[in-house]
Amino acid sequence: MSFFEVDGDACRRCGGCMEECPVLVLIADKETGAPKMRTGGEDVCLQCGHCVSVCKFGAVRLAPMPDGQFVPLDRGLRISGVQAEQFLRSRRSIRCFRQRPVPHDTLERIVRTADWAPSASHRQPVRWLMVEDPNATQHMASLVIDWMTELRREQPDVAKQYGVAGLIAAWRRGQDCILRGAPHLAVAYTDTATGWSDVDASIALTYLELAAHAHGVGACWAGYFIHAVRESEALRVRLGLNDGQRICGAQMLGYARYGYHRVPMRKELPVRWIS
Repeated sequence: MSFFEVDGDACRRCGGCMEECPVLVLIADKETGAPKMRTGGEDVCLQCGHCVSVCKFGAVRLAPMPDGQFVPLDRGLRISGVQAEQFLRSRRSIRCFRQRPVPHDTLERIVRTADWAPSASHRQPVRWLMVEDPNATQHMASLVIDWMTELRREQPDVAKQYGVAGLIAAWRRGQDCILRGAPHLAVAYTDTATGWSDVDASIALTYLELAAHAHGVGACWAGYFIHAVRESEALRVRLGLNDGQRICGAQMLGYARYGYHRVPMRKELPVRWIS
């Protein structure tokens, strides 16, 4: 099979695959009118699968992406705009977790869904570390406290800016204000040299958070952990990261201890409509 292949009998010459190609490497054959790849197009093709996905006639094939990797869309699962609005509005940042761990299969489905987050030029640079053992998650929180304690000793002015004294005191009282007692932690990282890594990772982490919400799992951005892991060698070693890898973000995960029954208000949205 060639890199890009079209079933001439099935193709309706609608041009959809050519127009949808992000890098415009598909053109119409002068004789048949069927789409084909430009000379040298293989070198710039993003392998995003748009050409295959958009063809409702099943005429397009892309060698690097076998047919079995394309899952047909179930139109019966489509949600309405009103349902989507409530789903998005009802997402809350969860900071009180049950001690019951989330099953492995559920965690895996959540992180696998995040793999469909868009990325710049379809590079898919985001990789994941899933801290599944609640004891390991708690150890991560303790390492953040260790870093804060050292920061307070070595750079008291900086420590004061971050308010670490109160966090350390709470920890000593048995109150975890770092990872909030969450049983799990999802960490997104990329290679240091990757461009757009923060944007790509933020989108992927948002997908992860929404996927967790869909499965009844609470999530919250782990801000203190994110900052600490960028500065703490002990945390990097514990996570198994090398110098060429960079943490982009992290989410606490677990079942919420409390349910929410209302959607709170937001500030009036500042929008400028330009015509």
